[in-house]
Amino acid sequence: MNNLRQQHPWLWLRENPTTAALLLTISGTLIYFYGAIPLFGNYREQTVIYWIWAICGKAEYDYGHGRFVPLAMAFLVFRSWKKITRAPRSSEWWGLAILLLGIFFYIVAYRTIQARVAAGSIPFVLFGLIAFLWGRHVAKHFIFPLMLVYFAIPLPGLTQATNGLQVIATQIAYHVSSLCGADIIAAGTNIQSVTGKWDALKIAEGCSGVRSLIALTFIATVYGYLTQDKLWKQVVLISVSIPLAILANSIRVTTIVLIAEYWNAEFAAKTYHNFSGFIFFPLGLSGLLLCGFLINGGWKRERQTTTSRMIQSGNEDNANRE
Repeated sequence: MNNLRQQHPWLWLRENPTTAALLLTISGTLIYFYGAIPLFGNYREQTVIYWIWAICGKAEYDYGHGRFVPLAMAFLVFRSWKKITRAPRSSEWWGLAILLLGIFFYIVAYRTIQARVAAGSIPFVLFGLIAFLWGRHVAKHFIFPLMLVYFAIPLPGLTQATNGLQVIATQIAYHVSSLCGADIIAAGTNIQSVTGKWDALKIAEGCSGVRSLIALTFIATVYGYLTQDKLWKQVVLISVSIPLAILANSIRVTTIVLIAEYWNAEFAAKTYHNFSGFIFFPLGLSGLLLCGFLINGGWKRERQTTTSRMIQSGNEDNANRE
């Protein structure tokens, strides 16, 4: 009966009006502070939520995937909803401490006008609130979805990382293209023809691969959580996503150089450059799926599963005959 009541929100609201009013008040307060008070932006015109949405839409931050983070969070909560509704309820006082810590971060963000700190306080506030109201058995299902918020907050040192990735992509493209017979030279983040038959290609910020790197790491994190049963496997997937993204982007830049050298430089620098990312990002995804397949035993595990099913089927047939 308790489980049935937990699965019917309206019935719960009727039986717990005081708790429901408290929850509604707290929710309204959070919406007000995070979604209604403009504190950030150049003219202090942005709320915390609007700041996250706006900054994820700026091309210079390469965080376009951040706008999909709320969808991923909602999906993960929906996926665990039956476990959440059936989990035993309690009230954890340590949840109040985490909630107060999140409020402290928000106050610091308000005093220092640091939107990142305010955005980073969201998981603390929500997790602490859930733990305080419903206990650790419910709150544990929200840990991973709430941590995904940090994939929507651009890192402050992203420009320096972008410069490093530009150099890596340039050097890999130069060496691989040279092995393929291209007569080129590399200087800094520029690659150009020795004979001068095409203009120098500059490996700019957009070609650094940082966008695909962060997006692939985000996908690897969610994919590992959904498919892997052990923490070390999830860590392996996340770790592998970084070199996979760098490799896929370096191959992309190499193909741009080779097309410019052996076919059409204008097509390579403009048309192909613009849509090639849609070709090579799936390459990184394929590598990620292959890695997940291998760390789970690969073909060996598939054969063992097939063999066990055949043995089980044979035993059932023998039992039926007897």
